[in-house]
Amino acid sequence: MPELWLKYIRFMRVQADVTRTRRVCDRALRALPVTQHARVWRMYLRFAEHVGGHTAHHVYARYLRAWPEESERLVDYCESHEEWNAMTLALVKVLDNTGFRSSRGTSEYGLWVRLAHVLRVHARDLQGWDVERVMRDGIGRFADQAGALWAALGEWHAGQGDVERARDVYEEAVTSVRTVRDFALVFDAYAEFEQATVAAELEHDVERGRTGVRTALRLVQLERLLERRAFLASDVELREIPHSVRAWLRRAGLWRARADDSALTDKQRAKALDMERETFAQAVAAIDPRRATEGHVDKLWLAYARSCGDDSARCTVLDAAVAAPMASVAELAHVYVAYAEHELARGSVEGALRVLTQATAHAGSTRVDYRDESVAPAQRVFKSQRVWALLVDVYEVDGRDSSVRSAYERMIELRIATPQTVVNYARYLEERACFEDSFRAYERGISEFGYPVAIELWNIYLKRFVDRFGGSKLERTRDLFEQALDG
Repeated sequence: MPELWLKYIRFMRVQADVTRTRRVCDRALRALPVTQHARVWRMYLRFAEHVGGHTAHHVYARYLRAWPEESERLVDYCESHEEWNAMTLALVKVLDNTGFRSSRGTSEYGLWVRLAHVLRVHARDLQGWDVERVMRDGIGRFADQAGALWAALGEWHAGQGDVERARDVYEEAVTSVRTVRDFALVFDAYAEFEQATVAAELEHDVERGRTGVRTALRLVQLERLLERRAFLASDVELREIPHSVRAWLRRAGLWRARADDSALTDKQRAKALDMERETFAQAVAAIDPRRATEGHVDKLWLAYARSCGDDSARCTVLDAAVAAPMASVAELAHVYVAYAEHELARGSVEGALRVLTQATAHAGSTRVDYRDESVAPAQRVFKSQRVWALLVDVYEVDGRDSSVRSAYERMIELRIATPQTVVNYARYLEERACFEDSFRAYERGISEFGYPVAIELWNIYLKRFVDRFGGSKLERTRDLFEQALDG
């Protein structure tokens, strides 16, 4: 049955009678079941496209009521016949249909880009369209992919001869796009636009035989745009990944590079240094330590302190750093150690001890688990081996024997001492001829760690004991070896 209708349609197409052929196609659709309509529609659409004009649009309108997912076929037809108003209308209808699903898999964004291209390239052939409103609607819908639409809107204004409005659009775009990819697209379009305006002004100058003020102005605008590129790109990066430590460090680095530029005046360089410090202040306020990416917040705080011009300002920043929330104990310990090292570098041992004792002081329970992430780092930093190790070193260098002993004893009490800590403690005592105290340190370490770690401590302890007493204390030596063997 369908073959007869298809042959009939082919026969009627040969007769070149548009009206009768169209009626035969309509009769075939009414006579055949819906499951066989696709075969008729293929011939019907080829016939309509061949005829063109009102007939083609009428046939497509009927076809799309049954097959709305094929709307792009009408768009292609309008494009091939340069019917730009009809193409624009077809695209707008598709985009307004929230339930539309393309049979070709084209995304809604892809359709918007295609619409923007038509509006930009064929603006003079379109009538009755508010191009800016349509494009801004697309920009609002695709804020994370708006680069191509912003570029198209700027190019449209430039094509209309409205240079200032085009520049305003590009400025709005580079300060509002959310991804680096969109920024690169818009900035390149912006730079090409400025270069084109400079070229146009130069041509006018050649015709007039002199260089005008407008040309100089355009050149300055282009130069300033290129100078701003790094900062504009940084703005976009921070909008895209606001908790990126590396992005904030790069931003501060831009101001530092500007401050190091010898071509600038002293006032401009001082302003750049101020902006570097302001950037760090914004960074530590904006980043959530637990959501930080590409680095840790402690790096920002320490870079912030290094950017300060005097010791007083650095100490102020470091005081704020140790009081600020951190994602881990390691980060907070790093800040405390850096703060103490800063105090030592400027010759203030008391300042370093103040910082380290602040870090190791703890008023609450000492049973807090160092690895318990549910407890704030500030309440666990007193168990940081790194902080305690530096505190012991400072006490030792400053000649505070009793404080060194107290620090080692406290580390063992807090159960944060390692076997190496015990060995270091014992050797410290041995160097000061406190041999019995040294032996007691070994025994305490053996008691704390147990086997198998105790084996290594016993080996060191027994060797030191024998080296010290030789064969003069055989009974005590025998007892020690028996204890070591008994475990």
